[in-house]
Amino acid sequence: MRNDLRAAFTGMLLLALALGIGRFLLTPLLPMMQTDAGLDLVAGGWLASVNNVGYLAGALLCTLLPLRARPALRSGLVAIAVATLGMGLAHTVPVWLLWRLLAGIASAILVVNGIAWSMARLRAAGQPMLEALVFCGPGVGILVSGTLVAGLRPLGVTSAACWIGFGIVCALAAVMIWHTLGMSLAPAIAAPAIHAHGGKPVGPAWSLILAYGLIGFGYVIPATFLPLIAGERLHLPGLSEWFWPLYGAATVALTLMLPRILTRIDNRRVLAGCCASMTVGIALCLIWPSIPGLALATVLIGSVLMPFFMVVMREARLLAPYDPTHLIAALTTVFGVGQVIAPLATAWLAARQHSFDAPLLLAALALMVAFGLALVRTHR
Repeated sequence: MRNDLRAAFTGMLLLALALGIGRFLLTPLLPMMQTDAGLDLVAGGWLASVNNVGYLAGALLCTLLPLRARPALRSGLVAIAVATLGMGLAHTVPVWLLWRLLAGIASAILVVNGIAWSMARLRAAGQPMLEALVFCGPGVGILVSGTLVAGLRPLGVTSAACWIGFGIVCALAAVMIWHTLGMSLAPAIAAPAIHAHGGKPVGPAWSLILAYGLIGFGYVIPATFLPLIAGERLHLPGLSEWFWPLYGAATVALTLMLPRILTRIDNRRVLAGCCASMTVGIALCLIWPSIPGLALATVLIGSVLMPFFMVVMREARLLAPYDPTHLIAALTTVFGVGQVIAPLATAWLAARQHSFDAPLLLAALALMVAFGLALVRTHR
């Protein structure tokens, strides 16, 4: 396999493990854990938030310490596998909290260093268009894990068995790419223009950072509780699990189309469009609680998950062209703050009001503000 394709597929797998399993495997397994492990909604919110605390801690670690990419990525892969296995072997909430914390730290290390590692090698090879393949990773992880969980649940497979199985998958994936992570940079090739309007940043870093923090708050509410939200509105438990793999499929589809979109529209306008799409999707959850309504909402929300990441990281590269690692870490940090607050607030409000209406409304408001911030332009 060509080195550029190998770097792209390795980056995709790193993000699939980091976000598809390390961060969001809890989402499809949460209803199962409520059924077979006695987990209540508030405890589920704590598991999600502690994972987000770990994600924030991992991002701060990448900001404060000059971690070398290869050992950082290898350590992150081992930690993801161990933490996922640990969730299946433990049976109490305090131990689960520790494993979710470790998974969050490892996920951030893989995201920050994995994006920087793969983008550097694709730029050096003159293949920036392959970045879309890298950023499909989380969607692929969500699609595969969600489909497996939805298919295994009717067979009577327990949540503990699922955690253990995915932990083994993480370990095997780490073995597959262990040596590839030592791949050195090729001599730089002048990269072709990727899009007409993206050759320079069109807005200040502060508005990008603030918008990304609000996006972290707004997107994580449906990303954490989508099967429960679908179950609440449809009262069809056998169907609600399938909205999560649909979420992942929508993410992959739009991420692959994004490079063509960016030939005509700059990063900031695409980011604003993503905010609008997710806001409309959340509104549909509130006003059209039916199978077609929730399916359309899932597509509108899920399709922009990785375009959010991809567009923000591309803009960060324009703002810090020589080494975006620290800006990526700063963005990941503020994103993590939003993610820490949202699941706890959502679980508390939903348990208190027996409805996800108020959390969804808060998410929509946060994304509307992020929409405005994304369009703040630099006057030259």
